[in-house]
Amino acid sequence: MSHIKSKQRLNRLLKSWTIGACLLLLTCNIDHGLEPIRNKIGGKVFFAGDKNPDLTDEVRVAVIKQFPPRDIKELLFSDIILHNQDRMPIAPRPWEIYVAPGSYEIVAVIWKANNESWNISDIIGIYGGAFLGDQLIPPFPFKPIVIPESGAVIDTIDIEANLNRVNRDATIEGTITFAGPWPANTGVVAIGAFIDIPKQGDVFDYLLKNVALDYSVPIHGDRAEFQLRVRSTEILRYVAVMWIADSYDFNTIKDIGSYRDPEDPAKPGVVTPKSGKTQGIDITVDFTGMGGGR
Repeated sequence: MSHIKSKQRLNRLLKSWTIGACLLLLTCNIDHGLEPIRNKIGGKVFFAGDKNPDLTDEVRVAVIKQFPPRDIKELLFSDIILHNQDRMPIAPRPWEIYVAPGSYEIVAVIWKANNESWNISDIIGIYGGAFLGDQLIPPFPFKPIVIPESGAVIDTIDIEANLNRVNRDATIEGTITFAGPWPANTGVVAIGAFIDIPKQGDVFDYLLKNVALDYSVPIHGDRAEFQLRVRSTEILRYVAVMWIADSYDFNTIKDIGSYRDPEDPAKPGVVTPKSGKTQGIDITVDFTGMGGGR
């Protein structure tokens, strides 16, 4: 009889443990509708351009803590806001990104080509920037977005983007090699392609003669790869690396190196792009005395 009672007690105990374990599992898995408060920035992107390039894979907004980023992994991306099948005109597209508190130096719209990796040079819009034709002029100084505390929401970051910046049938590519000590007051290094040599220090002339300009060359390294999207109908008489001080004053821009004529290195090299890729547009920059390279 006692054996039966012991067995009954054991069964009741096992049953109690089983019920307790089930309740614990249910408690762990039930969604109580409470989620951590997250910080968010967002707004709308307003698209301009003649048409959506056939090469388009997708377009997203990205935030960058410090510009230029060392690599693409430093960017935080939104969801896709534009697909390859979208056609002009394109209605304003909303975007949002969840971020940690802090300061974000650049909010940019980045375009990606089919069957290619993300390329930081394919920026088609920057918050606070402006356009001269389809040439993008970044906001110098930058306009950082500051997320001061947990739970902050900033949803008024509207950006203009121009698809004509990447609606081009050719690219020129090369390697920039840096020699000598980097100036301590380096702010931005850019690579640009021009229809003619601009007047040194004449900001307006740089913008007028510019075909493509990328401000995201990584700084403080020994080498950097670049790619510029251009049109095969445009002869490029000057491809140069430019330096801007950490005051981010565009008037501090100066040439620090340029592509040279392979037959006569004393002259700037002329590039006649073909549809597709033109490679080997290599440039050496010597920071000794901040040499100009013209």
